[in-house]
Amino acid sequence: MNEKILDRKTYWPAVEKAWGSMLTHVYADGRLGSIQPVGGSPGPYTETSSYNYGVGAWLLAGSEIYRTAK
Repeated sequence: MNEKILDRKTYWPAVEKAWGSMLTHVYADGRLGSIQPVGGSPGPYTETSSYNYGVGAWLLAGSEIYRTAK
């Protein structure tokens, strides 16, 4: 949407829904949970699974949402 490849009117509702879901995985202690472990293919994870690289992806998503919302 920021690069005008995707239509904002069509895709923004899905972005808002996804971001709302992501916010439910930030816990009271500030930890981000439900992050899949490192690996070459999908693997099992739990709500308490937390890995450093997941925070960077979460922050990047948030910065793009902020940029789009402006």
